[in-house]
Amino acid sequence: MKALVISVGTGTRPTSKAVKNLAKALAYSIKNHNPDKTFFIVTQQSQKTTLPEILKIIKPKQYETITLKNADNIQAIYETLNPKIKQIRKNFANLTIDYTSGTKAMTAALAILATLHEANTLSYITGKRIGGIVQPGTEQIIPIHPYFATTEQKIKTAIQFFNKTQYATTITILKEIQKTIKDPTITERIKPLLNLAKAYNLWDKFQHQKAFKILKKIKMEELAKNKQFLGQLINKIKENQEPEPYLIADLINNAERRAKEEQKYDDAVARLYRTIELIAQHRLKTKYGINPSEAKTEQIPPELLKKWNIPPQTEKIKLPLEKDYELLNAKGDELGKKYLQDRKLRNLLSKRNTSILAHGLTPVTQETYKQLYQKTIQYAKTAINNLKELLEMSKFIKWKE
Repeated sequence: MKALVISVGTGTRPTSKAVKNLAKALAYSIKNHNPDKTFFIVTQQSQKTTLPEILKIIKPKQYETITLKNADNIQAIYETLNPKIKQIRKNFANLTIDYTSGTKAMTAALAILATLHEANTLSYITGKRIGGIVQPGTEQIIPIHPYFATTEQKIKTAIQFFNKTQYATTITILKEIQKTIKDPTITERIKPLLNLAKAYNLWDKFQHQKAFKILKKIKMEELAKNKQFLGQLINKIKENQEPEPYLIADLINNAERRAKEEQKYDDAVARLYRTIELIAQHRLKTKYGINPSEAKTEQIPPELLKKWNIPPQTEKIKLPLEKDYELLNAKGDELGKKYLQDRKLRNLLSKRNTSILAHGLTPVTQETYKQLYQKTIQYAKTAINNLKELLEMSKFIKWKE
């Protein structure tokens, strides 16, 4: 179903001949577009003069008249027509808006509304003019497809979502553009942003290998550090060569995105909690050869086994955060000693345990996040010499355009 919205004026010099010539031009537009329903946008004057002349020439299949009270007030026109055109757009698959005739305020408002509601075609009748009226027999319709304006706004919105780390939403907007716009200039323009949103969306979920597969194909100098980081991380994991420093940096940046861009402090603190745990696990593995996921009881001092109530026949146990640091302390490690004496950190971690995403009902505050973030950086620095470099390499870029 196709709708035509057409503005009806009286011409610059509303003589009887001028009105008839204008009516012929507008009738030509209706005939050419052949809509299922025509919506005439009229003034009180043009409803009495021009519209009857149009209807003498052509009888639309269906038509409706919308009368403007003030044809020179663009805001009033916009407010009158906006809900109507919104409804028309909803009911008709194809919408054409002809803004040839009418006051400057009428034509400007229709052009704006055509863009806002993504009209399929914005139409204008041209030809030889006398007194501002296109003369019969010289009419030519110039169709404009306003997608370039609506698409520009959509791309701008997609970039805003991207820079707020809303990668899934960015992907949805850009895919919708791909479905509706076949202009290669636009599709090629959005491709790098779409691919980067896909890569970051995967990376944000710690799907590093899938993210890297997409990321390495994007030709942008700004992504060199990101590519280097993911490439090195994936190799470390494949070769089982201490990927923890990379994962620690990645977790810290992930937590920062949750907090700064989304204000999801419970999510952010959960990631920092895991980071504090991973720091201890990394120290146990690299310095003492203990795998915290399946620590051999023979590697654990008897006094700790007794304290933890580990049955004598147990060969391996999985160590949680608190036990990781207790074991480090028992080994005489400074990191373990530091943790057990750090009441502030342990209090912050307890707030994570009582959060709604863990075992309690109390949401985490921004202040708790900030304090735990600083503590996490402090502990990470003691375990990773090049932490600053890894954090910089794994930081997601912002899109500039």
